[in-house]
This record gives sequence, C-alpha cells and structure tokens, in this order.
Amino acid sequence: MANPFRRKRASPDRYSGMVRGVRVRERKRLAFLRRKWVLIPLGIFLILAAGAGYGVYLYFSTQNDVQEVIRGVGTELKQAGEPETVLIVGSDSRAGLTEKEQQELGADDEDASGAITGERADTLILARIDPETGHIMMVQFPRDLWVPIPGAAGKNKINSALERGKPTLVETVKSLTGLPVDRYVQINIAGFKDLVDAIDGVDVCIPEPIEFDPATGIEVKEPGLVHFSGERAVRFVRSRKNLAGGDLDRIQNQQKFMAAAIDKVTSVDTLLHLDRARSLLGVLRGNLRMDQGTGLLDLYRLGQRLRSFNPNDYEAYTAPNFGPGFVGDASVVLPDMKAMRVMFDAIARDESPADADEVPSIDPSSIRVGVYNGTYEEGIALAAKEKLVNATKTANGSVIVSDVANAERFDYKRTVIVYNRDEPEAERMAELVSAAVPGAEVRKGKTASDIDVAVIVGRDDFRTKKIVQILPIPIPKPGALPAVCRP
Repeated sequence: MANPFRRKRASPDRYSGMVRGVRVRERKRLAFLRRKWVLIPLGIFLILAAGAGYGVYLYFSTQNDVQEVIRGVGTELKQAGEPETVLIVGSDSRAGLTEKEQQELGADDEDASGAITGERADTLILARIDPETGHIMMVQFPRDLWVPIPGAAGKNKINSALERGKPTLVETVKSLTGLPVDRYVQINIAGFKDLVDAIDGVDVCIPEPIEFDPATGIEVKEPGLVHFSGERAVRFVRSRKNLAGGDLDRIQNQQKFMAAAIDKVTSVDTLLHLDRARSLLGVLRGNLRMDQGTGLLDLYRLGQRLRSFNPNDYEAYTAPNFGPGFVGDASVVLPDMKAMRVMFDAIARDESPADADEVPSIDPSSIRVGVYNGTYEEGIALAAKEKLVNATKTANGSVIVSDVANAERFDYKRTVIVYNRDEPEAERMAELVSAAVPGAEVRKGKTASDIDVAVIVGRDDFRTKKIVQILPIPIPKPGALPAVCRP
C-alpha cells in the first residue's frame, strides 16, 4: 500500500529544457557582448595609435628635413623664462620655380640690372619674446636698409647679406642690433604661396583701394575683407611700387597679412583638418628652414604667441631710418643709427623703445610750427627754421614750418616756445619741439589759428639737438575692424 504521507515528485515540465537552453545561450551572448565592448575601444585605440604613430613619424621626419646648423644662432646660454630673440626671414629665392610661375608671382628672374640669382631677404623681422609676461617686441627691417655687411668689406642693402649665406645674415643683424639671435626661421616665395593655398587662403582687411602695381600685378579696387589665394598673397606682400611710402608701407602690409595668416594656421580648425595639416607639413618640408635648436613644436608655440597681435602685449616697429636716399646710383633706405642704438638698447633691457626716446609719440610732420625773430638781427628766424627742420627729421618727416616772420617785439633774450592753449595736443607737440631746442622756455599761450607751436628766437645762440623719435606701428585692438571690413 502506498504511503499516503509521501510527497509526490513533480512531473517533468516539458518546457524546462527549452528554458535552460535559452539561459545558456543568453549567458554566451552576454559573454560575447562583453568581449565585443572590450574589442571596440581596443580597436579605436589601435586606430588612434596608428594615426598618432603616423603623425609622430610625419612630425619628426618633417622636422629633420627642415632643421640645419646655422652658425651664430643660439650661442648664448638661456635660463628658463628668459626672453628670446627670433629672426624671421622671407627669402626671394626663385629656386624650383619655372619662368611662368615666377611671372605669375610677380617675381621675374630679371630686373633692370640683369638676371636675378641666389636669394635675398625679401622680409626680415626680429622678434623679442618674453615668455614670462607674453610681451612681444617686433622690428621689421626695410629690405634696402644701407648697413655694414660683415665679411663684405663695406656696406650694402641688408637683404643682400643672405646672398653670402644664413650665417652672414645672422651676423649682420647681431652686429647692427647688439642682440643675440636665439632662433632662426626662413621660408621662400614658393613656400609662402603654397602655405597660403594649403590653408585655403587668408582673409585680410584692406580699408582702402590699392592701385595697380606693374611690378607685381596686384590691385584691389573694392576695399573690405579681401580673400587672398597663395599667388595673390605673394603679390600683395611683395608690392611696394604702388604705395606712397614704398618699402615702409609694404612692411605694414606684411605685418597685417602675417597676423591673419598665423591666426588661421594655428587655429583648431586647421590643426584638426587632417588633409590640411598634411599639406602644411608637406609645404614646410620643401620650403622652410630652421636652426638646429628650433623644432616644429617651437614654431607652433611661436605662432600661437604672435597670432593675437594684442596691442596690450605687442609692439611693432620699423627699424629707424631717414627714408629713401641714394648711395651713388643705388636707391637705398638711409638708416638712423642714433635712433637704432636707442631702440635696440631698450629692447635688450626689455623696455619699450617708444618710451626710451624721451619724446612724445607724435608724428613730427603733423606739427605746424611758426618761427619768429624776437631780436633786431635780420635772418635769425630763417636760419633757425633750417636748424629746427633738420633736428626734427625722422623717417616720418620733420615738423612743418608754415610761417617765418618777425615777432611782435624784439627784446627776447632766450628762445621761447609757445603752444596753442586751444589745441588739445599742442602741449605734447611743444614738448617734442623743445626736445630739439634745449634750453628754450616753454609757455602756454595763443598762436595763430593755423599754428600749433610758435618758436620765438631770442638773442642767445639758437642751439638745436637731433631728436630720437621711435614711433610704433599702430596695432588695432582685437576685433576692432574698420567699418568697411565688418559683416
């Protein structure tokens, strides 16, 4: 008899095997998915590593191709955080360009004197950078500046120093400025064109029309934000015959273009654009040359520092000069050696050259002066005019003497300088004039309506002293575009 208290065994469920199979398959699928989510990031990492490896290879192979030993560069031992000086050179070398390409770039291989060979410094900039403060002082040299060339037994245009090799150019700049050259960066015409094309051109604010230049073919009829391709950019930065100030105006155009180009080259958009970055490195490999101690990362950091051109941290100058002149039959830019010494001594002390000249930053040619005879001796005012004009002559011109006459009375013992009390800037103008006439008394008063400063010559000897005037190139505030360039 069966035990009524014994629990019956449950009969097998016909679905139980199926459930176990599903559970096993689910565990296997989850395991596979876990392995998959391990493999996916691993694959991504390997792809990135391969890309990074290629990037590292591309970086170092390019760097090795563009570096070279340049005698005279980086000879001074620098402590961390010390200011460093960078020589930036734009070469006019036509090497590798066909005759057609030279014509297209406005860089024909012949000029009035015959065939153009070798290379000269078409652009020459010395930048002093303080890494502690981020302050930058940049000086651009007119290509025709007449200076001593070491080893050339005499003087020549500064751009010709490169014909004797990079070390000669370095020694020329060091001798002229008294500053060391810690880094050297050079790019040629073709490289500049290709670099601009590699970043799909550069937009530059041109506030006024540019007349046609027969030498380069550049012309801008409509002012505003102008897009420059590589070819047009070369024409723009090399153009000078259509500019009122010639080489000196061209310097300002070059600095304006360099600011826009650096801003685009170092932008995140350019660096993350793989094809564009690869094109840039290809351009650099064939056309860029740097000293052995400067790497591509240093070049990038330099570009980052230069890209803002913030007037609070940046000063730009042209090497002091007296403007165009002649040495024999050669048309040159005559250097102002006294002002140059003041400028580069100030830069060596990391001081602003504009403050070191000890005169207000006013263009002398904007000052209207009257010179008056305050004695009974004839011809005093006319002689004083010539002395005053010579003493205030700078690259921007000298004071404009628009009136020479007798004073209201003739009993002046010493020279008196009177500035117009109704003219807001007249006191600073008088300060500049008085720097050229040491010992003169300065007074506030009333002058003729078209005269800012009156110089009344007394009986005492009228002595003048050559002023040193170092005017910075005006730098617009970031985003302060002229109205014609705004969207």
